[in-house]
Amino acid sequence: MQIREFTSSLRRSRARSAMSLSRHSGFTIVELMLSLVLLAIGAALSLPSYRAMIEKRQLTHGAEQLQAFVNAAQLEATKRNRVVTVSYSITDDDDWCFGAVLGDTACDCKETVSTEADYCAIDGAPSIMSSDLAGSNSFLTLVDGDGAYSYDPVRGIFNDLDDILTTQLSTESQTFQLEMTVGRTGQVNLCSPNSAHSVPGYKVCVADDEEA
Repeated sequence: MQIREFTSSLRRSRARSAMSLSRHSGFTIVELMLSLVLLAIGAALSLPSYRAMIEKRQLTHGAEQLQAFVNAAQLEATKRNRVVTVSYSITDDDDWCFGAVLGDTACDCKETVSTEADYCAIDGAPSIMSSDLAGSNSFLTLVDGDGAYSYDPVRGIFNDLDDILTTQLSTESQTFQLEMTVGRTGQVNLCSPNSAHSVPGYKVCVADDEEA
């Protein structure tokens, strides 16, 4: 009799333990919904930061590509001991292009037919950077200059010391902006035009009246 009572008591104890375990081993519907809400809030808060990071990376990458193109043209002039002319253009639709060619005569960076005389190429290789090639990174919004300048082959400076090139680059949201200038010495300067649209890692441009 005592054995039966003991066995029955043991079974009831195991049943209670199993029920208790089942109540605490999973999530309730309320807990699951709360977790989903918290995940959604976290994603919504992080999305703007992620978008800004991508835009900033695209802008800096594009600006550095353009800087490298201009520097390469200057290097070609001094390396070959020949004049290299850089041409540039931008339309109201922000379609832009840069091109380089050997000699004093500027090429047409908008020309796409390689057999044309005004096609931008050096030794038969295309020497063009444009919004079409940049694809989704069409970041150039302003180009200020007379359309072309040439490098002196000995010193690497501008042949015409009155020439200067100023470009403005911006993300699609206008949150981040950079300004690239090429001065008469041929030096390229990349900076943020103002503190309101500054890009981390780039100094804010100094105005001419502040330099005086």
